[in-house]
Parts: sequence; C-alpha cells; structure tokens
Amino acid sequence: MNIGVMGMAVEAGNRGVKALGSSLVGLCEKDQGGATIRFLSSHRRRETIQLGPRNGGSKGVEVVNCRLSPKAKPTEHLLWIVLSCMVYRLVPLRGLRSGLSKLIPWIRALEEADIVGDIRGGDSFSDIYGLGRFLVGFFIAWTAVLIKGSIVQFPQTFGPYNRGISRLMAGYLLRHSSLIMARDKESQRLASELAGPKKKVFLCPDVAFCLEPSKPEVILVDPPLEGAQSLPEILIGLNVNGLMYKGGYTQDNMFGLKMDYATMLPEVLKALLREHEGEIWLVSHTYAPFGNVESDNEACTKVRDSLPQETKARVRVIAGDYDCHELKWLIGQCDFFIGSRMHSCIAALSQGVPCVGIAYSRKFRGVFDTVGMADWVIDGREVNTEEAVKKVVELYRKRDEVRERLKMEAQKARQRVEEVFTELFRRVKGDSE
Repeated sequence: MNIGVMGMAVEAGNRGVKALGSSLVGLCEKDQGGATIRFLSSHRRRETIQLGPRNGGSKGVEVVNCRLSPKAKPTEHLLWIVLSCMVYRLVPLRGLRSGLSKLIPWIRALEEADIVGDIRGGDSFSDIYGLGRFLVGFFIAWTAVLIKGSIVQFPQTFGPYNRGISRLMAGYLLRHSSLIMARDKESQRLASELAGPKKKVFLCPDVAFCLEPSKPEVILVDPPLEGAQSLPEILIGLNVNGLMYKGGYTQDNMFGLKMDYATMLPEVLKALLREHEGEIWLVSHTYAPFGNVESDNEACTKVRDSLPQETKARVRVIAGDYDCHELKWLIGQCDFFIGSRMHSCIAALSQGVPCVGIAYSRKFRGVFDTVGMADWVIDGREVNTEEAVKKVVELYRKRDEVRERLKMEAQKARQRVEEVFTELFRRVKGDSE
C-alpha cells in the first residue's frame, strides 16, 4: 500500500509534531507491513528522512516537498502546484495529466497513493495560529482533493474557527473527506456539523498514544547528575512552553490568558518543592535557538534562573537534544507531570503518569477527556496565576488516586487508535477490490 501523509512539519523542532509522524508511520507499518509512506510537506527539498527510535526500528520516509519561497523551482512552488492540480482536474485529458504527473513530483506522488491523509500538525485545522497558517494547510490539502477526489482526515482537533472564511474552507475539506477522525468529542461534534449528516466522524484518540518510548543512551541534564546515570527515586517533570512564556507569536498575550504564565511557573515549582522532597526536571518539547519565540529550551533555562538559590538546587533542566521517543521515556519515569505542550502531556498520560495540562486552547480538555482526565486541565484563559498554582498542588496530592485508572484508560486509548486504523485500511482495500 502507498500512503501519503500531509500536515507534517519535517524540520520542526517541535517533538509533538515528530511524535505524530513517527506514530503514524508505526501504525501504518503495524497494519500494512512494507507500506510505502511519503510525507507531502512544505519543506525545502526532496529527501528521505528516518523516523522511529534511534536504537532500532526506524523507517525511511520520502519527503515530497513544496515551498512558498520565490527561490523555489516552479515544479516545487505551492502556487504552481495548486494551479497545475486545478488544470489536472478541469481538463481531463490523459496526455495532459500524464505530462503534469511527469513534470511535477507532487502530482505524481498523489496519483500513486492509495491513501492521502492530513494530520495538520494535530491542531492546525483551525485559525487560532493565524489565517496565513490555516490557508497554507488548506491549499496543500486541496491538491489531494483535486487529484484524488477526496482526502482522509487523520485524528486531530477541528476548530475553533474565529473567521467565517476559515469555517467555510474547513467545511469544504470535511465534505470532501472519505474518512474523518477527530481526537476529541468537541472536534467530533464540530466536524459532524460542518461535514453534514451524510459523513460519519470517528472518535479516535491522538496517534501519539501509540508512540514507542525509547531510553536514551545518556541522560544529560543541567546541572549534571553526579556519578551513575540513575534518575532520582521520585521525580516530578514540568514542561515549559516557550510560546506561552513569550505571549504567543505576537508576544502580547496572543492566546488571551488570564494567568501570567511566566510568573506562574516559578511559583508552581516553589509550591511543589514544599510538598515534594525530591527533584523537579524541566522538560523542553519544542527545541529552537535562543531568541526564537518557540524555544522551550530557552524558557526552561529562564525559569530555573529565576528561582531562589535554595530552590534552584533541586531543579534541573533536561539538556540533551532528545527525539520524541526518548522524551517520552524520560517523561514516563516521572511520578507526576505538568505540561503545556499537548504532546508532552500525551507522553505522560499514555504511560499512566498523572498529568496536569496547563492549557491555552480547548484542545487540551478534549484530549485529556479521552482518558477520563478532563478535570486535570487548568485553562489559562479561565484562571488567574494564584488559582493555577493552588490547583496544581491540589492535583499533585491526588495523583495516586488516579494512577491505576489512568493506566487502564491509556491502554484502551491505544487499542482504540489501532482499531480505527484497521478500519481505515479495511475500507481502502474494500474500495480497491
């Protein structure tokens, strides 16, 4: 089977996006061993990348690229790809279509695919990150509709839509989707509303529930561990979201938070260290150079540097450039976790680690609800700094009450993801027979 995947940012330092890609590849391999998988992605060049654990089991995935840069070749420029796909659709001449397919690798990849699915970074089928980002994602997905007639929507969040044009375009793609998978109930409801009564929207947990954890060869933290590479007996992990720390892309409270996120984090650390005798490790889930608005690693360093000396002594920053599998393993060693990046939270929840989500959008509550943990989301748009700190401590004290139930729900979530993907491949095989 030939599978095309859209909506993957290949070069992103965001380990959550990488977790989506690696999980999708793993699910496809499990059900369709030997499948050819291609990423159709906004990327600088055509190449083959490796996805999967570094210590074995990785798979080569070809990237078929498009670009918006004026320096891009016409055959790789998104504008010309879209125009060529429109011609392909409107002028059904075999010779013309064959010529376009030979000329434009993107069209050839779409022709060859048995399935073309979009995952839109998990949460970008929305305009909360700006209209420009939404439009780029729309036009990339539209090329699949033009060439194949339909597209598959892999498990993701749908909405919210703050603009009428976004809602209209989202509805168009959903009506032209052969299979729609929503990763939470609110997304399922909204997608059903936009797609119409003839479309069934499957509820499917995030694919990263199935991501395989992998122990890193070396554990690098700042300050370094002394002696053996053993972890503390009881460890708390805290993921710092650099984008929230800096106020979003606009750096002026883009997400409309009621809390002061940058102030709240040190207060949470101090409060937890009064409850917890061990260490707290700060975890990046998006790596970027210092100065970049997305940099979790910079925000982690700043949070630790802001602590009083007596508090700082029990706080370390994970310093290794770890992939999504290795970060998941590290998060899995925690007794309790707090995350502001969605997939850092999924890494914890999927391994039965009690986790608090510090949210900037509704996607958190929906994903947490898939494992019965919706009450463990603290929405930064609804609570102030003091309330957030108090709630984190309150949930920390309840961690052992939910641990066993969470492990069972996480197992059910993994099984549900596998069942939905089995259904997807069954349908594709049925259509081709």
